[in-house]
Amino acid sequence: MSFISDTPYKINNMELKNRIIMLVMHTGFSKGGLLTEQDKAFFEERAKGGAAALTQVCGISEYGAADSMPNVKEETFFEREKAITDMIHSYDTKHIVQLFHRGRNSGTDYGHKPLAPSNVPSSIYRNECEVMTKEQIEETIADFASAAVKCKEIGVDAVEISCSAGYLLTLFLSPLTNLRDDEYGGDDERRMKMPLDVLRAVREAVGKDYPVIVRIAGSQMMPGGYGVDYMQKFCAIADSEGLIDAVNVTGGWHEAPVPQISYQLPAGGFAYLADAIKRAVKVPVIACNRINNIETMEEILKNGMADFVGTARGFLADPGFAGKVLTGMPYNKCQGCNKCIEAVLKGKPVLCAYNPEAGHEAEEKTHRKVVSAKKILVIGAGPAGLEAAKKSAERGYKTILCTRDSYLGGMLVSASLPPQKGDLIKYVENKKYELEQLGVDIRLSTEVDGEFVKELKPYFVIEATGSKAVVPDIKGIDRDNVYMALDVLNGDNELFAKLKTGKTVVIGGGSVGLETARFIASKHYAVPDEAKSFNKMFIGDDIPTVDVPADITVVEMTKKIGRDLGGLKWIVMKEVKADGIKTMSETAVKEICDGYIIADTPDGEKQIPADNVVIAAGFSPETNDITLACLDERISCAKIGDCAKVGDAMKGIHEAYDLFLRLFIA
Repeated sequence: MSFISDTPYKINNMELKNRIIMLVMHTGFSKGGLLTEQDKAFFEERAKGGAAALTQVCGISEYGAADSMPNVKEETFFEREKAITDMIHSYDTKHIVQLFHRGRNSGTDYGHKPLAPSNVPSSIYRNECEVMTKEQIEETIADFASAAVKCKEIGVDAVEISCSAGYLLTLFLSPLTNLRDDEYGGDDERRMKMPLDVLRAVREAVGKDYPVIVRIAGSQMMPGGYGVDYMQKFCAIADSEGLIDAVNVTGGWHEAPVPQISYQLPAGGFAYLADAIKRAVKVPVIACNRINNIETMEEILKNGMADFVGTARGFLADPGFAGKVLTGMPYNKCQGCNKCIEAVLKGKPVLCAYNPEAGHEAEEKTHRKVVSAKKILVIGAGPAGLEAAKKSAERGYKTILCTRDSYLGGMLVSASLPPQKGDLIKYVENKKYELEQLGVDIRLSTEVDGEFVKELKPYFVIEATGSKAVVPDIKGIDRDNVYMALDVLNGDNELFAKLKTGKTVVIGGGSVGLETARFIASKHYAVPDEAKSFNKMFIGDDIPTVDVPADITVVEMTKKIGRDLGGLKWIVMKEVKADGIKTMSETAVKEICDGYIIADTPDGEKQIPADNVVIAAGFSPETNDITLACLDERISCAKIGDCAKVGDAMKGIHEAYDLFLRLFIA
């Protein structure tokens, strides 16, 4: 029995064709509060994707909306939004609009301080807040209600009130951000008044038969903040008064010291919060956060934890997410890399590292297939090569993809081996499926050189040959106890046993070095998650030591460890510490000796014990004679990915896409 698709289900009078809802995303496509063609194109691609409903965010006023977000008070909003609603309905999909006020989470793009219940600046934006007066609170409540009426008049199927993630209404709920001592703050009950008054005003404005959803942060997940028990009370009051028809339960605030949507969070990792809310209300509950596969969805519904499952970034990575998981088709799985949220929090349009078409849907519509199917050769089957081959075939070119490896994916295959990175293989598997469906001529174990190109005579050559590991100029680096990081990631049982014997030093404190160190440490358990959970539950500090983790030290010559990890750095460094891995910055290795290394440190030259040494000193572009051969034969060519300039998977994928978006417009 499929709980997701077996029975249609209602939220008030809105009947949904299945239990999958595309949740809200801050896309950043709008300009000055104005909806754009890109907004419409983005939702159209996802309306085709099989979800029961799509959720779109709209600010309730110029103060509530960011400049890059649609604003319901903008004079052309009704006409433009109606076009989006009608389009979504044409695909037998419901349209939900989230009514949003950003509160303190903003810059000063409207020439004033961000509004908040108290002057407690956001740790993300760090802007001083304007404390809301009673008049401003009442005006904001009225703005929510009038926005809901406008959406109803447009034909939107339901409104969702944003009360999550640290935006305005949650600021009133939290004792950390609501320091008032008036009717809107001072105790648990008064902190609920503003959000409940919003729901009361919205319900009165739209009537009892129009669906109203509230999106909550199930727990603030910050020391001293509110927990799910408080939100149970809040939702129970809203339900008992008939103010809501469903509750959408997400995790904590953006500022929380807990990963919210990154790959470290297990699939459905916060669904237990939805379960807690479901026990407190009679209306349907929507579970969300990292729900990115059919097994997790079915388990949540089967266990009675929620009535619907929702995902946002699942649809960002693959617009057809719902239809594909429901029919068992391969799909582009969200990797939880956080590149999307990092862009949004910086005020930039949303993007997806592994789906470069996100944000370019309007441009994609302008591309037609080529009339004459000329031959394009793609060399290299890493992320850049796979994306280039896909776009080439989609544009109608006869595409040949060659790789010297006996498999697709390039270094992504090795990158999938460290803890929690296994979903990278899903990306490779999906690309293989797409290339096969597109008829790409895939040639494995094929070495391409200048002579190969001359004989093939392609119309265009795309070099995506990747990079090779840097071998630093360190005395003693040729010793038998020195290994390259990629060799470790692809190592066997004998190598793992050696690396865990004595002391291992990893030279290079970037993402590769840290992930390799964690990979070695993970070989400490047969079943890491289960073993750690068991030990935490049953083995306390009063029991003598039973666990001796591998002795691993990561050394980095610069001041910052993990500098290429971006917004994930604080999470990864916490994991590194939990694994017992030591780190040393500003440590330049001069020589590898028998049982130790010699390094310059901030405290002078030191001998650091090292029975084994792993090199993770970065990568440099691969070189070959292909470009020269192309020039000799007057064949156009381009380099993308690491062979042009070393970067991450996102860089290579987006360069491949941009090549066809900008240069191959047909």
